[in-house]
Amino acid sequence: MTPEGTWTIADAQTLRGTPYKGTVQISRIGPVYQVFWLSDRSNFSGLGFYHDNRLCIGWSLDASYRVVVYRIQSDGTLEGQWTTPQMFGEIGSERASGDPSPEVEGLYNVSGTYPNKKPPYTNSIAIGKTGEIYQLSSSGTPKLKGIGLRSGDWFVSNWGYQSNFGVMIYELDQDTAAGRWTRPGSEQVGVEKLLKIC
Repeated sequence: MTPEGTWTIADAQTLRGTPYKGTVQISRIGPVYQVFWLSDRSNFSGLGFYHDNRLCIGWSLDASYRVVVYRIQSDGTLEGQWTTPQMFGEIGSERASGDPSPEVEGLYNVSGTYPNKKPPYTNSIAIGKTGEIYQLSSSGTPKLKGIGLRSGDWFVSNWGYQSNFGVMIYELDQDTAAGRWTRPGSEQVGVEKLLKIC
């Protein structure tokens, strides 16, 4: 089973509970999935990774975002991959370790790599939680803010500067996909059900 193809938005609601319809186009560039939403509410795009029948996506209305998808390890360490629109399918790696809680909240020391052999980077991030929604902040860039959602052992986060970005997790089952999404500044989680057309 693969998420690539054209999907119709069969049932969805905005964070304010307004229904919307449209289509979602999913394609692949190497290990990265590119997603375009064309709906009667707005059009936007995102990038994500596909693991364990889950498509974990960071999306935005512009190109200034960075999506990181982590696997939560048994000791609480987060092992991740990341990308941006400017990387054209290339990916970096990231490891976040610290004194986390079972709910992923806590302070983490981050070490990461770029795909093009630049020197590795380090910083620290703080992860908090309200309901299902995680809020992230970075020591390296105080103006940068992050938002996250969890599904099983997978944790998707997206970083940006305004509030016009967010995260989406689709859980795929045959030709249907059940999605949950949110964006900064909201305490609500939207839902989106997709049916595969082709």
